[in-house]
Amino acid sequence: MDSGSRASAARRAIVEAYIDLMEEKPYDSIRVKELVQRSNVARSTFYVHFRDAIDVLEGIEGTLLGLLSLYRSDGDAYKGAIAGMPFECMENWFEVCIEHERVLRALTGPHGDPYFTVRLQNQIRQELNQMMDDDRAPRDRLRPYYVELLTASYIGLMSYIVKEKNKSEYLEAHELASIANSTSAAYYKLSDKAPRLSDERLFGAKAPIGEDGGEDRPETAR
Repeated sequence: MDSGSRASAARRAIVEAYIDLMEEKPYDSIRVKELVQRSNVARSTFYVHFRDAIDVLEGIEGTLLGLLSLYRSDGDAYKGAIAGMPFECMENWFEVCIEHERVLRALTGPHGDPYFTVRLQNQIRQELNQMMDDDRAPRDRLRPYYVELLTASYIGLMSYIVKEKNKSEYLEAHELASIANSTSAAYYKLSDKAPRLSDERLFGAKAPIGEDGGEDRPETAR
């Protein structure tokens, strides 16, 4: 193993130790001594990567907030294939939640940092507003209510994912995005002031999937 690989392994071990400890005790009571013991990393090596225990937490949260970016405009360098595509960005958001459910459970659990959720909420609100700006939705009295309801939907579904112990019960990211997006779709479909968007823009390239795994049944003719 070369020096770069060893450094990366040491850093990962410290981060994993912090997550383990955060599931056992309050995040602000974790000390460097515990981290080096749990990670089996020398104290001098710890200080090569981090200033103190809180620096480890800030690194974890910063990385996770970057991964949990809900939406970027076309011009932003963010998973270029889906930049500017609302539903696909939402689907990716839930993929990240599922992939990182362990660290999210620790951060949002009883021993985690409550400010992380606040930061995530603010980030979601900002990106939802950017999404609606890109769709040329008016900044009227309705918008903040829809943004707040959507933000609560994402946080609520994320919380449900991380609390669900039976992973076989997880819905797929596409289904989770469809649920969270239902409020957004209602706004664009029902509000007189909202621009008319295509179903592909609202629901992504895939058609909505029914509970039985098949395509949704067509509406009954009236």
